[in-house]
Amino acid sequence: MMTAADRLFSYFPLMMTIVSLAALGVFAQWPSGWSALLLLFILYVLPPIVLRIVFRWAPLKQGVSAIDGRKFSPWLAAHHIQAFYDALPYLESLLRVIPGFYSMWLRMWGSRVGYGVVWPVRIDVLDRNLVEIGNRVTFDREVELAAHVRQKMEGGAARVLVRTVRIGSHAFVGADVRVGPGASVPHNANVPPLTVVGVNETYGEAVRHPEKDEAQFALS
Repeated sequence: MMTAADRLFSYFPLMMTIVSLAALGVFAQWPSGWSALLLLFILYVLPPIVLRIVFRWAPLKQGVSAIDGRKFSPWLAAHHIQAFYDALPYLESLLRVIPGFYSMWLRMWGSRVGYGVVWPVRIDVLDRNLVEIGNRVTFDREVELAAHVRQKMEGGAARVLVRTVRIGSHAFVGADVRVGPGASVPHNANVPPLTVVGVNETYGEAVRHPEKDEAQFALS
């Protein structure tokens, strides 16, 4: 059973769609710099602001937490807030063709991103507020950075593991690489295509270092 707050945030993508279409209608009816700025504000600025307000009210705690609806889940709210961009990935793709814009946008969400990062047009950053990327990192196409993994536990309870993804400075991350929650890529690393850096793993090290309650989570 969802809490009232969780239910409210589940409608956030629908609200974004309605408000964005309304702003687009305003721009079409009265084209001007102000109406264009209104549309851009709604598309790219409003959701990060809402996310930061939510985390002021209910801070996100990293680690394992419940998402079974018995109490409000800040991560689940963040997931709903970002779902609009998962449904319309071209909105982010447009930012990546302008040097520096996508890095700046991730910083608006709360991530730490260094200078000179090379982004491909096609990449999936699933938790836009939970990545730390050093300077002059290069990503190849269709990399996935996922700071969460969900799992159904014994007894049917749903849990999510949330931990920041870290990519060191001057690293190269090859095509179709997947980096999971709590995983890190060291400085100057060269990660070959199709590599999976799993939960709490450090690329180049064979041993995982999971917390006790995180050992059963895996990135397949």
